Amino acid sequence: MNILKDLYNILLPRRCVVCQGTLEPDEQYLCTFCSVNLPRYPIDNIEDNEPLRKVWNFAPVQYGATLLYYRRQSDYHKMITEIKYRGREQLGIKLGQWAAMEIAELQLGEKIDVIVPVPSDSRRKKKRGYNQAELIAIGLGKAMHRPVASILKRHGTGTSQTKLGQKARRENATGKYEACIPPFLRGKHILLVDDVLTTGATIGTCAQTILSEDPQARISIFTLAIDAQT
Repeated sequence: MNILKDLYNILLPRRCVVCQGTLEPDEQYLCTFCSVNLPRYPIDNIEDNEPLRKVWNFAPVQYGATLLYYRRQSDYHKMITEIKYRGREQLGIKLGQWAAMEIAELQLGEKIDVIVPVPSDSRRKKKRGYNQAELIAIGLGKAMHRPVASILKRHGTGTSQTKLGQKARRENATGKYEACIPPFLRGKHILLVDDVLTTGATIGTCAQTILSEDPQARISIFTLAIDAQT
């Protein structure tokens, strides 16, 4: 089996998602150089930070964190596109697990009861076969030992938020979501999870939707990255 594995790695070597260099046997998804140089977003206060201030425009969320700066011109942008458009499901889960380890010092995981991914529209989920925010949530849940629950639904297909401005994003997100909260999850502290935070419209509207259905709920947020260009 080792011979076959070595032969496979020679013929089809594993590549770093970011720089496309060949991975060493003990490296996974990212080479050591790219791992060390991840564009980490510095958060030392989960009660007041830039991601939270963006979302406070939409809903009274309590705590928040993000892991990375997101820049479209950066090679690290490939991590998001590989998950979002190229079927790298295990990469999404692994990034969620890495994120949980990174934010463990902030003790965010100790404050929440359940992890809820921001939903994608049904057309995109059918095309991809998964929701990228759910993959990140699964990774977080595994590392934090918290359950993941898909209690939000998105109606219609709508327009992708990717190329919209701030006002258009807010309008595009309004009225798109529905919360279906079972009795055993009411009044819980929910961690809302998405891949990239730009204006805060999507995740903020989702938080607002949950609170309108369950006013006793508490909401915190986590995104894998925050757009550095907004």
